[in-house]
Amino acid sequence: MTKINYLRKCFTENYNQQDLESAAKIGEILLREHWHNCNTQTKGYANDLFNLACVYDETGNLERAAELYSDSARQIAMLEGEGLSFAERVNSLATVLARLGITEPAFFMMGSATAIRRRELGAQSPIYADSLYNLANIASDVGKRKESLRYHLALEIRENEGHTDDIINSLHSIAFLHEAASEYEKAIHYAETAMRYSIGDDETYARSCNYLAGLYEVNKSYKAALPLYEQVLEITVTEAGREHSAYLNVSLRRANLLALMEREYEALSAYEEVRDTFARISGTQHIFYTNCLRGMAMLHKNLGNAALAESLIMEAMKIRRTMCEDIMLDITFLIRLHLQAKNPEKALEALIYALMCSGSNSQEYKDMLSMLVEMFQSTDLPVTSEFITAMEVLNDREKIRPILNKWTAWENE
Repeated sequence: MTKINYLRKCFTENYNQQDLESAAKIGEILLREHWHNCNTQTKGYANDLFNLACVYDETGNLERAAELYSDSARQIAMLEGEGLSFAERVNSLATVLARLGITEPAFFMMGSATAIRRRELGAQSPIYADSLYNLANIASDVGKRKESLRYHLALEIRENEGHTDDIINSLHSIAFLHEAASEYEKAIHYAETAMRYSIGDDETYARSCNYLAGLYEVNKSYKAALPLYEQVLEITVTEAGREHSAYLNVSLRRANLLALMEREYEALSAYEEVRDTFARISGTQHIFYTNCLRGMAMLHKNLGNAALAESLIMEAMKIRRTMCEDIMLDITFLIRLHLQAKNPEKALEALIYALMCSGSNSQEYKDMLSMLVEMFQSTDLPVTSEFITAMEVLNDREKIRPILNKWTAWENE
């Protein structure tokens, strides 16, 4: 056995055992041995380049993978011309370039590989269909939406071949393109078709239902969305249990939907279940937990329970501060809550805290002032006097000190 054949055998054994680090080292030695023997104008060398590129591709060393894919494609083109082997290497190179964010060259190369596969295999080939799918995704990445849709729509080949998973992926990709363009009716059509293909596979069906429910929700088709979320929950609780992140995420989406449908008490119950479950398994110091609190606060505000709404939003706001999260949305809610409850003094305190947190020179500060004018105008309170009072307090250290002390004490509780 020659040294090249021995190294190739060792490389293959390590690769098959998924010892990729050892395979990469042996592969590099193998390439140097080719160069030492002046053996680089052979198909074996081209294949060794490609196989080593695959190793680097899997380990995430995309720059080295791209270099080797390119060298391999060049070698094969010199030896065999631009046939299927060349297309395979160019396809792999294009995919890596796309992952590196070098999308325009990736789109051009993937188009070349796709054209070769169509020429060599015909328009009904599954391999050609795979190329079209990849080309459609890269076209989307480079902003060529029409081209992306055209390539995806050519994928009836997948249906003819009965490749259900591929069909679903293609349909979801088409739906996503229409969703991104706010063409929700078209997006829903393709997502509904994908859901029908998913029947029989619980995991895929749950994923399809969840995506379609989200589209219905954006399109304000709330009654159509709710049973889909409930189907997803039934599948997820059987497959993963009530404490799994997938179950909790869909439960929160269902709670948000019930709130939008003005089914306040059902929404509150759903929020409470998610909040309590999440607190039990992950604690309260998490954005997921505070989102439940905010949802509950909004519902209690709508139900006229101002004190409870204030307590919940204050709890959410405190947690967000300790996590260095933005609290402006919570403070805005608090100001609106106090204005609605005809409590201008508390609204003013929240307003001052918001202005101080935003920073007097920031765009956020200016946006806050504009928003406050609109907020005061939506109440029966005298807009000018309240606004002037707020500005006076901000410029008066004696008046502002007790308010700031109050908020500081609250933060340190």
